[in-house]
Amino acid sequence: MEQMNRTEGLRALIRQGLQAVAHKDTLAHLGDSSSYIGMSDIGQHWECPRAALARKVLPTTNSLERLLTLQRGHWFESGVGQALVSLGLHVLPQLEINWHHHGVPIKAHLDFVLVWGAPVNAIRILKVKSTDKLPASPHDSHLLQLHCQIDLLTKAWNKPVFSLRAEDGTLMHDKMTFPQLCHAQLGLQLHATAAETSMEAWLLCLSMKEVKAFGPYGFNQAMLDTALDHAAQLWGELAAFRAGHITLAHVDCAQGFYPLCSYCEHNGDCPKFPQGVQMPQWEPALEKLAAIKAQRTALDAEIKEMETVLKLVHRQAGTRDWVDTGNYRFRMSVAAGRTTLDKDALREELIEIFHSEHRGDIDVDTLLARCERTGSPFEKLSISPIN
Repeated sequence: MEQMNRTEGLRALIRQGLQAVAHKDTLAHLGDSSSYIGMSDIGQHWECPRAALARKVLPTTNSLERLLTLQRGHWFESGVGQALVSLGLHVLPQLEINWHHHGVPIKAHLDFVLVWGAPVNAIRILKVKSTDKLPASPHDSHLLQLHCQIDLLTKAWNKPVFSLRAEDGTLMHDKMTFPQLCHAQLGLQLHATAAETSMEAWLLCLSMKEVKAFGPYGFNQAMLDTALDHAAQLWGELAAFRAGHITLAHVDCAQGFYPLCSYCEHNGDCPKFPQGVQMPQWEPALEKLAAIKAQRTALDAEIKEMETVLKLVHRQAGTRDWVDTGNYRFRMSVAAGRTTLDKDALREELIEIFHSEHRGDIDVDTLLARCERTGSPFEKLSISPIN
């Protein structure tokens, strides 16, 4: 019991420290986030307006696990910044853009802006996201934020809306145009308009072992309009909530499957989960199931790592035969890949064949649909934590 108390005490100490660091960093670099709409607010509102509003108006209880997740992002970002600076590149970290859209105050904080003056004349925006697993494609909300960043930088290029702070939050440059700030901070001369400069934005996803880049992305007026519309909607909802005209129940929530609902701090009374009967006696079973699934995930990762090591051992052994270890033997071989049907390619082939045989009246999509088979419905158990 004493050992358990000391262990929990250490966890509580780390949690308090991370909480203090997060609070200090937020105040130093982001200021009073309740007084403006940030890029993450826009991305959140695009996915779930209710969660975006709740995050702006309700207090958040940060667990150790949540704080670690948030701080891991900052630690990764710091490491990427050190890597870029060590190469002698001209880097602006956490460049701030203050923008107003129909009276809505908007702030963008760009993780990294890499600047090349004449004769290269190029700008690269780099947004860093830490993830448990690397995604196959970028998350939509991350893309919306990234587009909004490059679009605002392009639009505001020659307007005095750019600021830059030191690591401790001290304001170094304020209310400058982008060329003025680059000259003051980096000693670089830039063109008077963004049109004369190569502009690209990239998303860099980092896991504990891997890295994946998505891009490049350029100026997109439609994406900027979408982002600004969401900023205006959230600002209006904030004003209405603070005036007591609406509650969270009046704001739309995410529809359909949305993986981040499990992590939402305000999902306790979310209308997405209609309340049925109370059966607290099954709480231990759900806790045990969650623990078993966590063990399975850890075991799967351990199995994959061990198999990778043994494949490497067999490759380095210089033989195609079995390796004898005493009670076991193992070898690595190459298996054929899975064969799948490319429906798009089949559709194009059929359209071309029917066209060449003057049978263009045949609806290929209807023909393919007649050949599809749907399996029998099956029961699915969904479990979502109440935060």
